[in-house]
Amino acid sequence: MKVLQFEIGENGAKLTCYLQDSSPAIYGSERRPAVVIFPGGGYEFVSDPEGEPVALAYAAEGFQSFVLTYSVGEKGVFPIPQREAFAAIALVRRHAREWGVDEGKIAVAGFSAGGHLAASCGVYWKDGRVNPEADKRACRPDALVLGYPCITAGEYAYPGINTVHGKGTAFPELLSLETHVDGDTPPAFVCHTSDDTCVPAINSLLFCTALARANVAYELHIYKEGPHGMSLANGAVSSPLLAAQDEDVRHAVGAIARRFSGWLKESVAFLKQVFEPVRFGIRDGKLVLLPSCGKEGTGCSDDKKNVNK
Repeated sequence: MKVLQFEIGENGAKLTCYLQDSSPAIYGSERRPAVVIFPGGGYEFVSDPEGEPVALAYAAEGFQSFVLTYSVGEKGVFPIPQREAFAAIALVRRHAREWGVDEGKIAVAGFSAGGHLAASCGVYWKDGRVNPEADKRACRPDALVLGYPCITAGEYAYPGINTVHGKGTAFPELLSLETHVDGDTPPAFVCHTSDDTCVPAINSLLFCTALARANVAYELHIYKEGPHGMSLANGAVSSPLLAAQDEDVRHAVGAIARRFSGWLKESVAFLKQVFEPVRFGIRDGKLVLLPSCGKEGTGCSDDKKNVNK
């Protein structure tokens, strides 16, 4: 694996690339799917547990992984981090062949405030107020993975969306992402916990409701228990605070974490369905699997000729 770093924009944002080598012994390793990861932190800092550990977990699932350390605090007012995110996506797509990436299979994944950033990329990729890149299509993520995301600036908002990210922005009306979803928003995998007291789970519900109304594919997992910010919910991101607790507390938290940790495998399965959709047809009166064109929402012309005969 090669690890490369690139500066993005003028505020010191940084894209770290985790690039696996290709091998004739590994199927599909010449052009892998990719995920660009945006850690959380309330737009006040960038959370380490939601960065490199997540990148390495996706790498273990066959992805080329990237982590964007975006502008935060006074430098992170909307839409500065969004523009950095779009530039990062465009950079990955521009270097796709060199970096062993399938340019049609680039997802973004974000957590908490990073989920707001990832969802922003899905909602505003063609909006010149947010995305100044000349080639808008090159900045569009092919899928979204949102972990306990901040979505709205309304009644159920995480305070930092308005007080930090939205402070002084010229576009306050764009902070609530659920009101700007349309049919060009990419498919999304979303996970949350119902007792999240930092970012209420209704944020995820609002976004998925908007996706449903726009007829955009989505998958939503609301787990009953779990605090905000669990990331992978495994030993790779174990909190020092948890390690200091009594054994019975650690055992109870571990049971909750084991359930939530399943989101990663579920997101990988979702991305595979988006990138290589399984399609069915009727042939000679029987239900059959049809070859995929590898492009979500399209069909192969040869397949269509043979369906419904």
